[in-house]
Amino acid sequence: SFQATKRTARSAEAAKQQQQSSAFGRMIGYTVSTLLCTLAGAVFPAYKSFKALRTNDEEETQKWLKYWVIYVMFVVVQIVTDLVLTWVPLYYEAKVGFTIWLHHPQFSGASYLYSAFIEPFLSDKEETIDFAIANSGRIVKERGTKVISSITEQAGSLSSEVIKRKNKAAEGKTAD
Repeated sequence: SFQATKRTARSAEAAKQQQQSSAFGRMIGYTVSTLLCTLAGAVFPAYKSFKALRTNDEEETQKWLKYWVIYVMFVVVQIVTDLVLTWVPLYYEAKVGFTIWLHHPQFSGASYLYSAFIEPFLSDKEETIDFAIANSGRIVKERGTKVISSITEQAGSLSSEVIKRKNKAAEGKTAD
């Protein structure tokens, strides 16, 4: 009975250490993969884009523009996937692999994704998107003006009320 209790305690301790070790492994995976994603996904491509712009090589410039379109979409999508898929084994390592696949010359994943999916989709929706962009400034101005007017009115009313209360309080003190 005492031996069984001792074995159970050792098993529980071993499980706890394994769980802590596993959590530590995930933390290192996250940290290292975040660094690698930044280097492989942003720093290296930014430098290659700089080089492409300096050489005026239109094909190379097109390649990197396509990359940045895909990379920005990847960054937006990973806001959600980082919340939902962190429990998937090797998730962060897969992200590093994906960022390398996007621009590695052997694969040119960004060019493929752009040509196969993004360009056809955006071309199909181009007029709608352009209309929304063109009108968004007008809508923001209209609604922004209303919001600012409302805030100004409320601030004016609030300050008038504060002044009235201060004056009443001052009158009450002078009457004493």
